[in-house]
Amino acid sequence: MDEDAKYPYFEDINWGLLRLWGDRRGKDVLDVGCGFATTSQYIEKLGNRVSGVELNPDAVRVARARISEVIEADLQQSPALGGRKFDTIIFADVLEHLAWPIGVLRKYADLLKDGGTVIVSLPNVGLWSVRLGLLFGHFHYAGTGVLDRTHLRFFTRRSAIDMLRAARLEPVRRTYTPGLLRPFVPLAKRMLGGDRADPAAILESRPYRLYLKTVYPIERVVARLWPGMLAFQMIFEARRA
Repeated sequence: MDEDAKYPYFEDINWGLLRLWGDRRGKDVLDVGCGFATTSQYIEKLGNRVSGVELNPDAVRVARARISEVIEADLQQSPALGGRKFDTIIFADVLEHLAWPIGVLRKYADLLKDGGTVIVSLPNVGLWSVRLGLLFGHFHYAGTGVLDRTHLRFFTRRSAIDMLRAARLEPVRRTYTPGLLRPFVPLAKRMLGGDRADPAAILESRPYRLYLKTVYPIERVVARLWPGMLAFQMIFEARRA
């Protein structure tokens, strides 16, 4: 693995997180590590006020065209927020990239309004494809997915809940993003232009739109039968304990 290499970023909408969000409106939301704000732009369009924290300047530039405010800062530090409080703080596929996620959760939980919640999305290392690889002695990092080469932490459902409780947060709702076909995403990326393709290439493609209409609803139903094995992402909403 080349530690000095720059790895391409592909946009991905977290449909599970949006399903958990529902139709909530008029909320002050902080998206920590917002990336391109691919998911939180939908929350903004519902009538919420979304602020993002992001360090990557390329992602900041794109996100600023999609949500109300983006603060260019290291999310592990305390960004200048002028004492503001938020109804919801989102960590969408961010904590697995951090060495000490519990401390970060505790720090940001202090920015919640009374009754506010934290929404956390994490990749599920118990996904069937990872288990199958381990069965045959394979654990190879990849450019995307559960074994993304930039991941420092790995979570199952139980360890994810343990982390939230260690951060003095109690889960109140949960949902999942199905992962039956997710291991085949790298192949889809290569077919749609390879590593140099537009990051949004898959989202804008005709096959992806067809997948959302036909296959995705079936995947969701099947994944609910055994989420520990068949879920790609685990999404939790938690309140301060």
